Amino acid sequence: MEIDDLENKQEKKWLVMVGVSRAHVHLSQEHVEMLFGPGSKLTVLRDLGQAGQFAAKEQVNVVGTKGVLQQVRIIGPARSQTQVELSRTDTFPLGIDAPLRNSGDLKDTPGAVLIGTKGVVVLDHGCIIAKAHVHMLTKNAEKLDLAESDQVSILLKGEKTVSYQNVSVRLVNEGITEFHIDTDEANAAFADTGDMAMIIHKEIILKDDLGNVIDIDTDNIRFVPGKPYDYFTERGIRLMGTVFEYPESVQVEIEEKLCNPEAIAPNKYYLITAVESNNAFGIACFYWMPGVRMAYLEHLGITPEYKARGIGGFLFHKVRSFLEKNHPEIEGILLEVRHNKEQDDRKRFFNNLGGIPIDTDFYPLIKTKAGEEFSLMFKPETADARLDTATMEVVSQTLSKIL
Repeated sequence: MEIDDLENKQEKKWLVMVGVSRAHVHLSQEHVEMLFGPGSKLTVLRDLGQAGQFAAKEQVNVVGTKGVLQQVRIIGPARSQTQVELSRTDTFPLGIDAPLRNSGDLKDTPGAVLIGTKGVVVLDHGCIIAKAHVHMLTKNAEKLDLAESDQVSILLKGEKTVSYQNVSVRLVNEGITEFHIDTDEANAAFADTGDMAMIIHKEIILKDDLGNVIDIDTDNIRFVPGKPYDYFTERGIRLMGTVFEYPESVQVEIEEKLCNPEAIAPNKYYLITAVESNNAFGIACFYWMPGVRMAYLEHLGITPEYKARGIGGFLFHKVRSFLEKNHPEIEGILLEVRHNKEQDDRKRFFNNLGGIPIDTDFYPLIKTKAGEEFSLMFKPETADARLDTATMEVVSQTLSKIL
């Protein structure tokens, strides 16, 4: 088939990660100081997917005519004007009739009262329900022939199939390409942060660096949390032997940890399978270690035919969002790098996702039960995350127990 024919016949689409936005507040610097004291600045709790933006440690109470929404997170840095973003469900108990608007379009919007630790701000306007939008890296937009404020359709196919029409494109030079919806829209679609959707647009033509058209036919990629005896979980575990060439003993250990969680308590074990239609093509296995408020990513793999599409990165971000939702106190993720033929590729992959190599001179080289050596990298999840000697001692003791 000629490329021109492929361009005409191919349904054009692009995978994008879902980001669910809960109620939050953007503050002007003037209001930061009114709420938290003169000279105050927002402090970073954790960085967000959009470069330069962060979830702040500071929170406020939002008060309407009927009620109050407590401990609402502030998103930094400070902006030129204060904006309160709510879901429609939030507006009813608050008594705030917020309109559906694009971010920054605050004319003729209702206000609210914000209560901080050192003061109160009375807003006469600024409350909105934010329209769904997609933040897109400029380099990706160029491949799709999209510009700032273009409208696209986005299809989310999970437990329910939901189509979002007239979604505005916002170009960014750094960060990640991410589709933002609020909690109401996410609940209606049975979706969560880290899930995958598709941008569909009749004018999109995907090309590689040589100008060749890329055919992406992954219509229904989703990430399924593992459960004992679940069909997709069993298919994912089977990949460990058939594709990733782990011994059968590894598959048995995974099943035992899922079926007998008390064996590693108080630590927890999780598994996520990457699925397209009824085909399992990837797996992530990881632990939660409450003693150090960190996770440990043991296995992450994608079958060869799904590589070079960024899906491995999507799966990693799904692991992160899963951990942040289930363990909001998380400070970081330890990343296992086994000393085998894929060692360099794995290091490069984690490095591109923000992983930092750990100096092995400060702790003994760790080994799996099968005697395979591995080293660690670290992905901090909060600005305060630290790996000191005492923490690493607890980590080593915990890994000796759970691995």
